[in-house]
Amino acid sequence: MIRHWASIESDLAREYHLDAEPLARLSTRRFLVLLGGLPAESAFGRLWQRTPRTVTDPTEIARLTGVPVITE
Repeated sequence: MIRHWASIESDLAREYHLDAEPLARLSTRRFLVLLGGLPAESAFGRLWQRTPRTVTDPTEIARLTGVPVITE
């Protein structure tokens, strides 16, 4: 995701009218919701589709999403 930050920032500005300052104040959850809501034809959407990755390790998923691993 960091590799494609310029595309993410431009897509969020275009789709949601967020410039750098309000973007920096978004919670992780809100950022991920907005990112997930971008259309497939957005710049980031096209780049993301070309860089497939499967993540199955719960620890890595937690690191990537910021959602803690739940152990029972």
